[in-house]
Amino acid sequence: MKDSKLKKIPGDSNSIYPWGDAIAFFKKYEEFRKKKYEKYGETYKIQFLKREIAVLLNKEAVNFLLVKNSKNLKSKPAWDLVLKDLFPNGLMLMDGDKHKLHRSIIAEAFKKGPMEGYLDMMKTIVPKHISKWNDPSPKLFPVLKAFTLEIALSVFFGIESSQNLPKINKALSVLVEASSVLPIKLPFTKFSKGLKARKYLISFFKELLPERRKNPKKDLFSMMVTAKNEEGHVLTDDQIVDHLIFMLMAAHDTTASTLTSFCYFLAKHKGWQDKLRIEAKAFYEEHGNDFTVKDLRKLDRMGLALKETLRRFPPVVTVGRVSDIDLEFNGFEIPKGTHASVSFDHNHHNPEVWSDPMTFDPERFTKERSEHTKCPYGYAPFGAGPHHCIGFSFAEMQIKYVISQLLITHEWSVPNDYEIPMNPVPIQMPKDGLPVTIKRL
Repeated sequence: MKDSKLKKIPGDSNSIYPWGDAIAFFKKYEEFRKKKYEKYGETYKIQFLKREIAVLLNKEAVNFLLVKNSKNLKSKPAWDLVLKDLFPNGLMLMDGDKHKLHRSIIAEAFKKGPMEGYLDMMKTIVPKHISKWNDPSPKLFPVLKAFTLEIALSVFFGIESSQNLPKINKALSVLVEASSVLPIKLPFTKFSKGLKARKYLISFFKELLPERRKNPKKDLFSMMVTAKNEEGHVLTDDQIVDHLIFMLMAAHDTTASTLTSFCYFLAKHKGWQDKLRIEAKAFYEEHGNDFTVKDLRKLDRMGLALKETLRRFPPVVTVGRVSDIDLEFNGFEIPKGTHASVSFDHNHHNPEVWSDPMTFDPERFTKERSEHTKCPYGYAPFGAGPHHCIGFSFAEMQIKYVISQLLITHEWSVPNDYEIPMNPVPIQMPKDGLPVTIKRL
């Protein structure tokens, strides 16, 4: 290691190994973070792939890093550490004017009209898929992962369930797995398999471009092919495919993660499952199949339970930035050119912000209590600032619709003493797949 720019920040950063803390971070994230926190407090440094990173756990850190200083902190060089070869042109790997331009074009695909079109497409997929749930004791995560992929392929690409689905699912899984290993480009490494999976997805989706440009549908692919921002800018074919691969991964995996966490908490807390079932039945008695995205937002109790799920298990637990200028946070210097990161899950479980933070308590988000307003961006499951997740409204719509359909058709449970063993990185997922007992109503 070169002389430390973060010499005034406590921590261990002189590992003889080039990967530093990366293996411990990926393999045992919670244990790793807990040990560092207990040893050094809310601000410390780690060594990650020949880089020093300042870890900021103070409750004000998200606001400081992602919002207040967003103009002086870059997302791309931080994510380049692990994603530059796997997702080189995702929105998270763009900054400044380029990011604004691409985001403004993609945002067209998430406006009211397109969103209603996506919901209409889901209405033909979700009930049909759920009607096939007959296994009384499935592992829920792989079921939901396959389910969300089917939805994503239909809504994003207009691709119905076909023989390609298993190959695409495998390619996406390999890509995600490659993002949490050392970037070693040798044959048979998980990272090289991720690069190969990316090439397969590029080839597959590029073949769809000419036909979709000629005959656009209601799917996201068609929207992005035809989308223009207010200045008339459009995306190239390569840019469209790159964005869609990244968005397909992000939407598919993060949604499967959140659905799994949501189902776990409803299995553990039958009282809330019953409350949401009553709400869902009343919703469908009023609307039948004729409802809009706005109508789904009226599922108030479900909204509270979803927010609490995202508080307890945010799909992405940490993000980083690289500073363009010298900064200071909580008495520590963060010099120009150094990496810094924040932890959403640490903030979401901070007793300075939340009462009894490890308890599942959706009512903490009611207007009367409003615990999430105590600290600016102390609650940020979709990130914050210019890189706030562009698909958050799509994710909320999909999760509410899927859970509401599950509630009126099935009930599910886990043993009273069961606690879900989560692996938080790169995306929250249960190590055991979340085994449940489920029955049709």
